[in-house]
Amino acid sequence: MIQMEDRIVPIEVKAEGNVYSQSLKAYCEKYHSKKAVRFSTLKYVDQGWMVNIPLYAISTL
Repeated sequence: MIQMEDRIVPIEVKAEGNVYSQSLKAYCEKYHSKKAVRFSTLKYVDQGWMVNIPLYAISTL
């Protein structure tokens, strides 16, 4: 987790091709988090509730 302004943003890192984020989504629903970040081998994708950032760009956070 990181703090961005006055919000806590959960972070998940996936090193494999399977990027299913059941626990990340459950956290967001339970604590009403409006945004989450996932680092994975996939390209950049903004899915609304979650942003996927490629592993090579981890330093941009």
